[in-house]
Amino acid sequence: MCIIAVKPAGVKMPATKTIENCWYNNPDGAGFMYAKESSVYIEKGFMKLKSLKVALKKVEKKVDVVNTPIILHFRITTSGGTSPENCHPFPITEKLPLLQMRKSKAPLAVAHNGIIDIKPSKKDISDTMEYIISQLAPLYQLKKDFYKHEAGKKLVYNAIKSKMAIMDGNGYIATVGDFITSDDGLLYSNTSYKARTLYYKWDFWEKYSLRWYGSEEEEGKYLSWLSEDDGYILVNGNIKSADYYLVDKQGNLYKYDIETDSAIPIEGTLYNHSGRPINGFKEDFAEYMRIKE
Repeated sequence: MCIIAVKPAGVKMPATKTIENCWYNNPDGAGFMYAKESSVYIEKGFMKLKSLKVALKKVEKKVDVVNTPIILHFRITTSGGTSPENCHPFPITEKLPLLQMRKSKAPLAVAHNGIIDIKPSKKDISDTMEYIISQLAPLYQLKKDFYKHEAGKKLVYNAIKSKMAIMDGNGYIATVGDFITSDDGLLYSNTSYKARTLYYKWDFWEKYSLRWYGSEEEEGKYLSWLSEDDGYILVNGNIKSADYYLVDKQGNLYKYDIETDSAIPIEGTLYNHSGRPINGFKEDFAEYMRIKE
């Protein structure tokens, strides 16, 4: 589902291990933005961890990274496909080519964590990009400092029901939705900046094997997101796009609940576009998530 890491001015960059955790838990591309000379500089489309690390090292030569506000984003694909162009952050603009640029600068930019209930107008763009084009950019045109007002942030939250971090050229950062503040002063949009715990577990029905788990106290499991590319879901006789649904290793389906940031089990079957029932679970891209019964 992605993660946003917010580093305010005066706070050190996330530790290398934390950046690696964010990447391995959200591996579909990354990007970052920082404020410099009254503009927000965006660099994104890093599809390998090594290239992201190299880019961050180069930024250290351009700015004082401790005293410069920086926002990083690590993506899990939910719609629009996995591509450098669909990585975050994005400038707030109605112009799609600017949203897709891998290097750009803008007066105001945004990173998003979650799923927006909006249908993209083009096949290869994400729900975030569609929201920016159709709603956030017009709001910015109407009121340039909307993000500095509680009413403006509330308006955004009411539309997206998820989390955003907005940065302007002066380094002002506004967050929408609940963020976690770590002991070192960084803000995270969820807990996927933490390492997953690897241990052995005996399952009576399976062979003894090495598997990923969260802490044993957590009540959840690893799920992977589905998209319309996977196919469609038959639920209670109704056909629905697979977008925004999740599946576990056994093929059980779940619907994401934004309010509780958890997955709700549903009765249904996933079919590919040829009409064949499939599982759809992708272990390499699985995300640990709480289950809401």
